[in-house]
Amino acid sequence: MTGTEDVGAEIVEEEVSGDESGREPEAEPEPRGRRAEEGRGHTIVVGAGMAGLAAADLLAERGERVTVLEARDRLGGRIHSVRTWDGVTLDAGASWMRGEENNPLSRLVRDSGARTATFNRSTETAYDPKGRRLLFDRHRRNMEDVNLLHEHMYWATVGATEDQSMEQGIEHALYDVNLVRSRARDATEIVHRIAEADHGAEADEISFTAVGSTHEFSGDDVVFPDGMGELTDHLARGLDVRHEHVVLSVAHDADGVRVRVETPDGEETLTADRVVLTLPLGVLKAGTIDFDPPLPEDKRDAVERLGNGRLEKLFLRFDDVFWGDAEVLVHLGTEEGTWFHWYAGQNVFGTPVLVCRNGGDAARFLAGMEDGEVVEHAMASLRSMFKKAPDPIDHYLTHWMDDPFARGGFSFTAVGSGDSDRVALAEPIEDRVFFAGEATDLEHSATVHGALLSGLREAERILARD
Repeated sequence: MTGTEDVGAEIVEEEVSGDESGREPEAEPEPRGRRAEEGRGHTIVVGAGMAGLAAADLLAERGERVTVLEARDRLGGRIHSVRTWDGVTLDAGASWMRGEENNPLSRLVRDSGARTATFNRSTETAYDPKGRRLLFDRHRRNMEDVNLLHEHMYWATVGATEDQSMEQGIEHALYDVNLVRSRARDATEIVHRIAEADHGAEADEISFTAVGSTHEFSGDDVVFPDGMGELTDHLARGLDVRHEHVVLSVAHDADGVRVRVETPDGEETLTADRVVLTLPLGVLKAGTIDFDPPLPEDKRDAVERLGNGRLEKLFLRFDDVFWGDAEVLVHLGTEEGTWFHWYAGQNVFGTPVLVCRNGGDAARFLAGMEDGEVVEHAMASLRSMFKKAPDPIDHYLTHWMDDPFARGGFSFTAVGSGDSDRVALAEPIEDRVFFAGEATDLEHSATVHGALLSGLREAERILARD
C-alpha cells in the first residue's frame, strides 16, 4: 500500500479548508466506544490508519471501550489525502483500490459514500528510451510478453524456497518462453518496474515465493477523486481518537497493559485490558518503542527478516494538458528506472496533473536529490517524450522513508522471509498485546484491504476471548 503520510512533502500553495473547497460541514458524529458494555473491556488501539480504525470501529460497535492513540495530528496513517490546488485532493499515500469486485474495501466505500474513478488503461501509450512513441501493436506485444513471463513465474513458484529471489524467477521465465533481443529487453524492464512499484524493492531483494502469494480481485482498479481519507474518516466517526500521542513503551502483565505516551502536554501512561498495535514494519524495525517484557524472539526475527519497501510519489501540476488523451504513459529505458509510469489525472482531478510513483532503487536514487532536483529530473524525462513540455506551476513530492511514523511505504517478502514471519508477527502476546497492519496479513500484504482485514481479524479475536 501499502504502504507509504505529512511525510515531509513539499507544497507551495496553501491548503484549502473545507469551506473554501465548497464542502458542506458535516454534523458532529455521536460519540461511541467511550464506555464498556457489560462483559466487555477496554482496548487501546495504537495507530489511526486503516488497520487501527477498522479494529476500533468494530470493537466500538460490539460494546468495547476503545481509545485510539495516533502519533500524527491527523487520521489515516499511510493514507494521506491532501486538499490543495483549488480544492484538488492528492492521495500522497495509498490511493488505489485494486479490483473493485468482491474487494473487502468495497463495502466500506459504499458505506462512506466515497466517489471512485477508473483510469482508462486502454489509452496507455508507451515511449522508447529516446522518447519516441511506440506503435500500438508493439506495446501490446510487449504487454503480452509481460503477461507470459508473469504466468511462467507464477507456476514456477511451486516448490520455490525462501532463498530464491524474484530476479532468479525472471531469468528462468525468460529462458522458458524463449524471448530474445528487443522483446526480451522490453518485457524484462517492464516486469522489473512492476515489481519495484508493487513491492517497493528490487527483484533481487524480493523472495520469488512472493509472486504466487498475492491475491487480486476482479473488476476495475479505482482511485478516489475526493481522497481515500474519506474511508478512514468514516471509520473514525465518534471514536475517542487522541492525536499527537506518540507511544514510547508498552508493558503488560496479568493485570493488563500500560502504554506510555508523549503528548503535547508531556508524558502520561494509559492503562487498559489490552492493546492493539498497528505499527508499520519500518517503525518496528527502528525499535523506537520499548516493550516490557521484550517481544518474543520469533516476532523479533520476523521483523528483521521481512522487507521494508520504499515508494515515493511526485505530483506535477500544469496550466494545460500537453500529453494528449492517454491516461497512462510508459517510458522505457529511463535512468535508474525512474519515471517509468506516469498517470494523467485531468479526468480525476479536474485539472492538468501528472503523477508518478518510484519504488526500490529508483526511489533510493532520487532520495539523494533536493526536491527541486527531483522535479528537474522528472521534467527531463517528460521532455524526451514531449519536447515542448512547459515547466510545472506546482509540485508535491512525498518522503515516506523520512517520516518517523512510517519509515517506509509498505512491507514486502524479502529473500529469506516467508509466510511464517507474517504469522509470527500477527501472533498475540498472552491475550494482552495484539498486532495488526498490512505486514501481518498473509494474502493481502502491502495493500489497504490487507490492512483493513488485519484490523478486523484482531478485533474478532479480542471479541471472541472476552
